[in-house]
Amino acid sequence: MSVMRYDVEYGKGTLSLDVPEERVIGTMGPRRVRAVPDVLAATRRALEEPLGTRPLGELLAGKRSALIVTVDHTRPSPQALVQPVLDACARLGVKPTIIIATGRHRPMTERELRRHLGPRILRACPVLQHDPFDERGMVDCGVTSRGTPIRVNGELFRHEVVIGCGIVEPSYLAGWSGGRKLLMPGLAHHESIDNNHFYITHLDTRMGRLTGNPVSEDAAEFAAKLPFHLIVYSVSGPNDEVTEVVAGHPVKAHVHACLRSERIYRVRPRLADIVISSAGGHPYDCDLVQGKKAIIPAAECVKRNGVIILCSACPDGLGAEKTFIDWLRTKTPTDVVRDAQDRKLFSLGAHGANILARPIVDKNANVIMVTRPEVAQLLQGSYVTPLTRLTDAWRLANLITGKDSSVLFIRKARRLIVN
Repeated sequence: MSVMRYDVEYGKGTLSLDVPEERVIGTMGPRRVRAVPDVLAATRRALEEPLGTRPLGELLAGKRSALIVTVDHTRPSPQALVQPVLDACARLGVKPTIIIATGRHRPMTERELRRHLGPRILRACPVLQHDPFDERGMVDCGVTSRGTPIRVNGELFRHEVVIGCGIVEPSYLAGWSGGRKLLMPGLAHHESIDNNHFYITHLDTRMGRLTGNPVSEDAAEFAAKLPFHLIVYSVSGPNDEVTEVVAGHPVKAHVHACLRSERIYRVRPRLADIVISSAGGHPYDCDLVQGKKAIIPAAECVKRNGVIILCSACPDGLGAEKTFIDWLRTKTPTDVVRDAQDRKLFSLGAHGANILARPIVDKNANVIMVTRPEVAQLLQGSYVTPLTRLTDAWRLANLITGKDSSVLFIRKARRLIVN
């Protein structure tokens, strides 16, 4: 019997596990693609030849101020996208301001801001962070057809040009990240975010789907009512390398970027008794809210009565949604799936708990999470089994499924579209 060592991404390092080779049906992950050799140059070209709108220089000409909306620390650094926009502003005498579209994530620390944006960008202009609970800072702009209040950060209306910078990758709620997501949930009021995210329980809310996805369509309607003139987005590869830069109209350029991303991340399902899944390490397992996303492709691949092992370091603990742990601890998986569909009971914590409960309810699967001791302690008494060592999780999985059971490893699970 030959044994192979498998490394699983975990935080800023890896966890290793020795597994009999004949039991492993494969390792599932995104396709490898070539990185752009010079991201700054690619960004400048994209801004000069945008899709569906005028070049950045023409949009900025004669204007006094511009707002650059960009992503927070849970996404790769946007420096190479933001800097060419700042350079254009400087050439044309436009005063820029950056706002971090945090949605309901926690604010970034000063250290995180320095690492994320770099000292040059931080010196160039004011940098703000969105606060979804800042009642005075919000502007009301109506209601979407699904009843979501279009209540948004008023900074959007203080500038003549609004430009979005970020990455496009599969999203477990909105189908794809980017585009309208910078405004919803990025700059939205917390009640607006809650209403939009209620649709997570809808059957058409899934990875890689825009049309018919109620979360995506509601966010698109939300964004369409607001000033949003141009986006510049990187198509992110498996190791956060930039594979392409796309700029242009917030809808047309976004759809194009999604199609380019799809060729990297859409894979066919493979079924196994034990599925060992990692979101992709830091920053994608920075907290439980982010790290739990690794269960989505795993749930598609685990056999009935099987075991899912999630590897998520969670150095920031639970994340922003403190009700998450209450749902995990106080309800059964069946109760969670039922109650998450009740608008009166729904919260953002409910949607996270629902994702973890689904494979238990649908496939009678067992869910184990390998994480830090302090997070494991918080998960005690929940329907997720917390352990601090992958070897312990492996032994438990074998007790449940048997020593001849099949095994599948999923890497970069946070982005995979399995269907």
